[in-house]
Amino acid sequence: MSKINLKGNISKTIKVLKLMYRTSKKYMFTFLIRAVSRSVIPYISIFFSYKIIDAIILGQSKNEIMQYVYLMILIDLFFGVLYKVNLHLNRAYANELDYSLNRKIAIKTFELDYTQVEDNEVMHHIEKAREGTNSNGGLQSYTDYVLEGVLSSTLTLIYGFVLLVSLVFVRDTEYNLLIVRIINHPLSFIIILVSLIFPTIISLKVKTSNDKKSYDAMMGNIESNRKSRYFYEVCSNYKYGKDIRLYNMQGMVRDEIEECKLLVEKTWKGYTIHVSLTNALVVLGNKILALVAYLYVGLKAYYGLITVGNVVVYVGAITLISRGITNIITCYSRLNLYNTYLEHYFEFLNIEPKMKYGEVEENINQDFKIEFRNVTFTYPNQLEPTLKGVNLVIKPGEKIALVGKNGAGKTTLIKLLCRLYEPLTGEILINDIPLSKYSKEFLYKMFSVVFQDFKLFSYSIRENIMSSHEGDEDKVMLAAKQAGIKSRIDKMEKGIDTIIYQRNTEAGIEISGGEAQKIAIARALYKDSPIVILDEPTAALDPRSEAEIYEKFNTLIENKMSIFISHRMSSTKFCDRVVVLDEGSINEIGTHKELLKSNGIYSQMWQAQAKYYK
Repeated sequence: MSKINLKGNISKTIKVLKLMYRTSKKYMFTFLIRAVSRSVIPYISIFFSYKIIDAIILGQSKNEIMQYVYLMILIDLFFGVLYKVNLHLNRAYANELDYSLNRKIAIKTFELDYTQVEDNEVMHHIEKAREGTNSNGGLQSYTDYVLEGVLSSTLTLIYGFVLLVSLVFVRDTEYNLLIVRIINHPLSFIIILVSLIFPTIISLKVKTSNDKKSYDAMMGNIESNRKSRYFYEVCSNYKYGKDIRLYNMQGMVRDEIEECKLLVEKTWKGYTIHVSLTNALVVLGNKILALVAYLYVGLKAYYGLITVGNVVVYVGAITLISRGITNIITCYSRLNLYNTYLEHYFEFLNIEPKMKYGEVEENINQDFKIEFRNVTFTYPNQLEPTLKGVNLVIKPGEKIALVGKNGAGKTTLIKLLCRLYEPLTGEILINDIPLSKYSKEFLYKMFSVVFQDFKLFSYSIRENIMSSHEGDEDKVMLAAKQAGIKSRIDKMEKGIDTIIYQRNTEAGIEISGGEAQKIAIARALYKDSPIVILDEPTAALDPRSEAEIYEKFNTLIENKMSIFISHRMSSTKFCDRVVVLDEGSINEIGTHKELLKSNGIYSQMWQAQAKYYK
């Protein structure tokens, strides 16, 4: 954590205040009322106690004394209720802040490139952004422990010094003692100032040291927190339950959680010991101040320079001033700490996508040609390229079967085409225009893809197919019918509005792998993009079932350009051409019949699998 920087902290605080104001003006308003009422409350009892004590000593009537009592209770009640009401409202409005911060993190994650989200460094940034917006550095803590503390403590100092002004007045006295002359001199107030400065310096040093330790502990636990969050998710997500139980993995998961826990505990134990020792110094400084204050004010009262009631006011004011100074130091130190936490949040929001997009948008209903020119690609942290100098042209309306062994580069080729990744060398063009020239929105509209590891979400079947909360219901039902899932949907109690999976607030139903595949295919059909891609979504099925689904899907997409990917031969017979990938390069291209005659890799794969398709 960087050293305390006044100018930098002011700049960062202004940035945070702007964020808070944009997010919830009501939160800001209730926070200000809270701070003002909090600063007033301690002085109400001090001021009226002084009035009541002096009234008793001076022999004022019971009615006059009780007027002070009633007034004190009334004012204290008013500010107490004001504080509590605004505290409650402020807590309610705090939800707006939390939702806004989390929403911004989620939206920013969506805005980043797919490759960035996969990157470990960016994942680290995301985790730090989340840590920066939790109780250790969130906006609610920021206002509760920093801004409100600074504002109310500043007001406390102002009230306190106003009450102490009369303490330095020179009084007439019959005593001519040296001690009386000293405490009755205006400069005697320096005694109080020195006693205030001493604990202030100690508190400043201690807070700076403690906050550095706190920050180091928090940052040191980032990776452990991320790992433990993952393993807790594994424990609570029922989709992992079968494998964990059947393979008796509970011990392994528990060991990982325990290891993370021990690392975190070790770090925070050291921090706790450090804080306990240093805070003892702060207590010592405050006790010395209290001793000096009582001696100074007590002597003035003893020699008749002030009234007994004044003793209550002055000692209370000095104590509150000391507390106010300590609070300001504490709050400013926290300000430095929380600004550092929140800076991680702002740093994450400032990460820019690396991929650049153009503004080209064409008629989505026209025919398209795709061309790969000398495309090479290597995954991060790998030495060997996955694709090596791939050259391929896919004609408008053409159906291509992309086949090859596992790891040949088939899916990578599709991810590059969808611009989830960027080629290391070479380029990909649509209608002779590089992908980078097209707008992001247009490229997303271009492709309907069903990946092997497709994901459905714990929403309704309708929302999963539409990929939205709103859409064309007739089109949804048509897509469901074409994908072969409509009859199953019709048997469900809530039909198309049935929630799937148990991760929603509303109870959902479990669906089979085959049903999930059909919903994913229905989603691709509903999107109705000009280029359709099936990337082995049925790999878990037997070869014949897979072939039947591919053939049915082929009839549904009619004249659209389509790419069927498999390490099996389920889609090759009805495709215009077959592209065989082997170790990242195109090994063969041709029709099904042509490649059978060539006696190459394709022919060997076909012969090995032919029995499944007869």
